[in-house]
Amino acid sequence: MKYIIFATALQILIPNLTMNDINALLEENNLSRTPCRVEILKTLSQAGSALSESEIRDKLGYNYDRTTVYRTLRNFLNQNVIHSISLDGGEVRYAMTPHKDKSHSTHHVHFYCNQCSGVYCISHKPFDTPKLPSGFSPDSYDLLVHGKCKKCTH
Repeated sequence: MKYIIFATALQILIPNLTMNDINALLEENNLSRTPCRVEILKTLSQAGSALSESEIRDKLGYNYDRTTVYRTLRNFLNQNVIHSISLDGGEVRYAMTPHKDKSHSTHHVHFYCNQCSGVYCISHKPFDTPKLPSGFSPDSYDLLVHGKCKKCTH
């Protein structure tokens, strides 16, 4: 399978959810509506870039304990409501999963800004998938592009 990425046509895919969207998303995924779940979804949908767990906790209006936030993120990951991005050094960021994009789970491109450390989900532009050795079977492809985001370029 051959894919090519066009870095000049980046499109940020993080949706800005309304309360109706949040309620529908929770219902579609058989998740009860708790204050913590609602606040985390609002926070991620309004962030503009992927956030770490500590950044999410800092932005929450109510002081939820770390375990509650962690469990909520795990539940969202398990339901594919959000996805995680693993960065160099082991840091993990979280972003909303664009639900209209069915290819999200198999081919996904993120952009890491070397200047502001922002992490952005970008449109699924085709990219070259690596040829794997015999006996290796990929589950998904994650591509992390490094550079300067639009904000830092100007």
